[in-house]
Amino acid sequence: MFKKISRIFLGLSLVVATGLSAQSTGPRSYLMFGVGTQFDLGGLGGTITKDGLNGTRPQLNSQGQPSGAGVQKAIYAENTLVALNQTTNGLVGVKANGAMVGLNLNIGYEKEGIFGNENLFWRVNANYTRKVSGGYTESTFAGYKWLEQEWDYRAVTIPTYIGIKLMNEKKTTGLYLGAGVHYFKGGWSIAGTVDGDALKNGFPGLAGQGGAFLSDAPSPGIFKENAKFDVSGFGLNWLVGAQTQVTDSGHLFFELETILSAKMGETGVKSAGGAAALSPYPAYPIVIGGQTYRVGYKIEL
Repeated sequence: MFKKISRIFLGLSLVVATGLSAQSTGPRSYLMFGVGTQFDLGGLGGTITKDGLNGTRPQLNSQGQPSGAGVQKAIYAENTLVALNQTTNGLVGVKANGAMVGLNLNIGYEKEGIFGNENLFWRVNANYTRKVSGGYTESTFAGYKWLEQEWDYRAVTIPTYIGIKLMNEKKTTGLYLGAGVHYFKGGWSIAGTVDGDALKNGFPGLAGQGGAFLSDAPSPGIFKENAKFDVSGFGLNWLVGAQTQVTDSGHLFFELETILSAKMGETGVKSAGGAAALSPYPAYPIVIGGQTYRVGYKIEL
């Protein structure tokens, strides 16, 4: 994977080098501020929208015995609930909001002219990312809200870069590429209720355990769960961007930053249903970072 990334990075560098003049930009330094958007936080879009998460217990029939039909669900996928909403003419209601989208705030320092080459630069940033939309699923059965799943995400990353910056002849506009390492700290959480017991007891033979609909709902039900996974460590990062001078000392920039880091996270659950559906101490691979599309402002110091 890293070999492929290196080839892509080298290819982009060659494209930039052939399109811009490699003249000296002068040894400048900047204080920078940026704001960006990050999609599919935690790499959980597939889990939220189409995969869900299987529990550890088998589906049960109306007598409470394993039915042989598969396992109960710990997390319901939105496409399953949307399909049931359509096929039951609204008996199964759903509010689906898709994958999590985050707001990224950025501050940093950048210095041009290193190793005796004015076209090289180094940079250090601090990024804070928080979910601002998506990651919320709600479902009703005959008007009763039996399911509410809410995901959250937060992360701090401190990436460092060494890269190349190539300017036009007037030294006002240029492209840059960089790569480096970062420290990360953060994670995600899943909270809510999946009341399979109410379906089983309120709609016997129709929904929940032994029913025609949602027979894979967890029993015992999951109530007011809030499982939080937090990790920290080091990873790799790279970026490609462009900047243009808009005032005597101010530069507008646009960039795509990729943060690559992941670690196995562990947590404890709060509810008996969560412990039954998952584990008293579940473990899950936690992805921190992703791709951030950012716009910002650099001030020459």
